[in-house]
Amino acid sequence: MQVLLRPFLIALLLALLPVLAFVFIQNHNEFTFVFGLIPGDTHHLQGIVLMPLAHGDANHLWGNTLQLFLCLFLIFIHFRHLSKYILFFIWVGSGTLLWFMGKHGSLHIGSSGVIYGLFGFLISAGIMAGNRRLRLLSFMLLMYYGSMIWGVFPWQEKISWEGHLAGLTSGVITAFILRNSYRVFTGDIKPSWFNDSDSREDPYAGFDKSR
Repeated sequence: MQVLLRPFLIALLLALLPVLAFVFIQNHNEFTFVFGLIPGDTHHLQGIVLMPLAHGDANHLWGNTLQLFLCLFLIFIHFRHLSKYILFFIWVGSGTLLWFMGKHGSLHIGSSGVIYGLFGFLISAGIMAGNRRLRLLSFMLLMYYGSMIWGVFPWQEKISWEGHLAGLTSGVITAFILRNSYRVFTGDIKPSWFNDSDSREDPYAGFDKSR
């Protein structure tokens, strides 16, 4: 339990940042425009970093907060040695991609892009990590949250599908770039009997001779 306490608290604190920002924006409505990201607008570059903190209403906020906490918690547990780099690359990368690929003049807010990025990283890194436990985690996430993939298509109104796509792309790219770094400590350790140099006697070596 002690091993999980630190990742739990860090993930909780980071997931609560949008809540604090929401309270602040509710009292200062003019900051919604400041926090938001407008693709292609050089006057709103701060939105690349601030966009995940801003939400339109309480339903939007709470829906994202729970998912953000879960993804962060899984990152801090399974990739704790690289967690700060993973979060930085996805947080900034998703906003940067959205700034370039989003529809000019549109306003984007919410942490769903970061959530899609973390989700994409967990799936991709779990497959590339060389670890059966992480492959199982990837499979379970796909089973329970696989429907999130529909969020990257322009089918729903008032949904930032471009932000979702940018986030997912940044997560997959981050997993690919850092693959050698996390495989060092996520790769399955081969048991001693797997090595040819193992000097222990094979318990089945004399089985056929005794018959």
